[in-house]
Amino acid sequence: MPTSANQAIRVASGTSRTYASRAAVAGVLLTVAGVACSSSPTVDENAAVDTPFAVSDYFAPSGFMGDGTTVGAVDVKTTECMTPRPPGARGDCYKVTYAPIGAWAGVYWQYPADNWGAKAGKKITPGATKLTFWAAGSKGGEKIDFKVGGIEDETLPFHDTFKAETSEKLTSAWVKYEVNFGPKGYGDVIGGFSWSMSVTGADASGPPTVFYLDGLTWGE
Repeated sequence: MPTSANQAIRVASGTSRTYASRAAVAGVLLTVAGVACSSSPTVDENAAVDTPFAVSDYFAPSGFMGDGTTVGAVDVKTTECMTPRPPGARGDCYKVTYAPIGAWAGVYWQYPADNWGAKAGKKITPGATKLTFWAAGSKGGEKIDFKVGGIEDETLPFHDTFKAETSEKLTSAWVKYEVNFGPKGYGDVIGGFSWSMSVTGADASGPPTVFYLDGLTWGE
């Protein structure tokens, strides 16, 4: 994990954004069915995983960014899913609440948890070309950016070797989306999935944004 709670992650525009390990800020644990548990799944670290697989089987939503580095600004729950779940959804489902205090926030699903490049990522069998997922907004109209890969802190020894993203405007009903990264190598993956969103004007001082994610699947 980073050597300090606040560091910077390089993004496509060449600017820097503040991020932190939520654990480094406050030792926060995910809560599942009322029982506190670590956000890091138990896996064989040396084995490559075949696709398709549920992102939540190997990657943990531990990489809080932007406003998310402040405890309470971003909440990710697996206990308040939007029901009914989408057909055929695998893995965990999530309710995400973002109460802005600045200009943007986001969360990376990382392997292992809290890893910004201090450790190698997850080995994935070659051949996957996309990640699919379902998303819905509590109101509809929420504008969210979704990404696979892209963790590349130059001060740390490991990094993702690819990046693919899509920007979507959510509806209040489940819609299936995909992030295409094509038939190319992706090496050991640190950032298995992420979302981020920016807020301006009235949205920055308005009520929290709430949206739902489900069925995050690599290689479907």
